[in-house]
Amino acid sequence: MVHRLSLRFALFLLLGQALSSCDLLFIPQIFPPEMDLVQPRDTVWLRSGLDSLRLEFRIRDEDGDLGRDSGDQTRDLWLLEVRYGFPPFDSTYREFSVPNLTPRGANKVVDAQLELLLDPFDVRADLDVDSFKLFAVLRDRSGNFSPVLSLPTVHLWKATN
Repeated sequence: MVHRLSLRFALFLLLGQALSSCDLLFIPQIFPPEMDLVQPRDTVWLRSGLDSLRLEFRIRDEDGDLGRDSGDQTRDLWLLEVRYGFPPFDSTYREFSVPNLTPRGANKVVDAQLELLLDPFDVRADLDVDSFKLFAVLRDRSGNFSPVLSLPTVHLWKATN
């Protein structure tokens, strides 16, 4: 009985050493992209149907697999627009293609600025003032998503001439 236990223990130790020195336990590193809002930093007021919204992001990715080549129309950046009021949480989303940002050379770390100029937003029918919140998310070519980024509240008002 003691001999069997010592044999099992010896096999267990051998197996442990063999597995620790081989690549069977390789766990790939995952590098999701990161995104921060540079502009605007605070609440925004826009004239309905007239003013465009300019967004500026700083994006980073450790393995540099951000964006697509010019012929690829895959969407990798989404903006979710959530309106307040009635109907509650009325929402729409916009999607964008990101140009290929992979740097040349051995160092593939991406640290770049991305600017978006959004067409003017409209106040919903029967309202003089409206507001909404935007949420942004970015995906790299490996399918990793950035954390959802909450942007400042946008207020719209009807401009009278």
